Amino acid sequence: MPANSSSSGQLANKPAVQTRQNVAIEMLTPNADLDFDLVDASPPSVAGQQAGEKRLVEVRIVFTKIGDIDTVHECFEASVYLEVRWREPALDKAVTTVDTSSLWHPDLYVDNCIGDLKHQKEVEVIRVESGDTFVQEKHSVRGKFHEQMELSHFPFDTQDLTVTVCSNLPNSAIDLHEMSERPCRVLTNTFMDAQEWHLHTHVDATKALIHSDSHIGPRKRSALRFTTRATRKSVFYMVNIWLVSFILCALAMCAFCLDQKKLQSRLQLSFILLLTTITYKFVVNNSIPRIAYLTLLDKAILYNLLFLVLLIVWHSTTGQYDSRKIEKFAIVAFTAVYFLGVMVLGITVLCGACRRRWAINDKDRQHEIRLLNYASAKGSLQKDTSNSHRLGT
Repeated sequence: MPANSSSSGQLANKPAVQTRQNVAIEMLTPNADLDFDLVDASPPSVAGQQAGEKRLVEVRIVFTKIGDIDTVHECFEASVYLEVRWREPALDKAVTTVDTSSLWHPDLYVDNCIGDLKHQKEVEVIRVESGDTFVQEKHSVRGKFHEQMELSHFPFDTQDLTVTVCSNLPNSAIDLHEMSERPCRVLTNTFMDAQEWHLHTHVDATKALIHSDSHIGPRKRSALRFTTRATRKSVFYMVNIWLVSFILCALAMCAFCLDQKKLQSRLQLSFILLLTTITYKFVVNNSIPRIAYLTLLDKAILYNLLFLVLLIVWHSTTGQYDSRKIEKFAIVAFTAVYFLGVMVLGITVLCGACRRRWAINDKDRQHEIRLLNYASAKGSLQKDTSNSHRLGT
């Protein structure tokens, strides 16, 4: 039975559960055509769980739609579909319908949401062939999520896009795990920022502990971080910023074509190119947040600025001498030094950003193999899309 709510990250609080009506118990058999495949007769991780023990709660996420990725404000917009499942021994002897208001609940919420989330949910009580009963919730969540952007490799950066599911219960009462038999997914065909980013298909699930304060003192809360990734398409920045800056530095070498005695003309040309490069530096600053470290693009532009400053110093100090041999030596030396610096930056990109991209692409391939194995074993993967549409994602 669906239940609508809109809250600040809260997925399923106690009041929302208490207002629900009785839920029918659905019997599962291995050959049934079901929305949720629970064909294990007796899951070893949850069988025999007693009251008071640490409850195992399995969570699965599907990124149904990812919108704008805002690196300046360090956030992204997304719609996600969550499945939450846990064993409920108290319902093993129930016959038809049950009242979920008196049952144990994991009390989950999204920890890194910004503002209110648009939220819809459904609850099912499912019994497998062995007689074990599970409570399963389906959540459709849409909103804005905070993500600390790592921009040291900008514009060749790959950003994590994380949704953190946390419980209000202490860590001693709940154990969050990724759902083992059904892989998490990313629906890339609904990605809305494809002009600037390439969205990867894998999802990493990482367990974590969140330290928080409460009225009874500091507590550790169990959390599960679901992370997919997006790689920036760097062509725009390379063509419109770095290439232009490179051309300006190449034009600065034209100052050697002017008469060595015309110092004013040489300095005028060099200063114009220097100020133009500084302007491009301000353009880059508007594209990224104010961070305390230099990005690769910052280093490239600052290197160009340093090169122009050295040219200005050279023209200022050698203008009084008339020596063609020194001029020829300076042209060769400045050209060699500049291209050596460009090579160093290129090696940095290959060893840093590109190596990480290769590792992430390898994760995509492994995840696609896992999805194919699941599709061949369990059937169609189109159930996620139909469920998300039915829940209004």
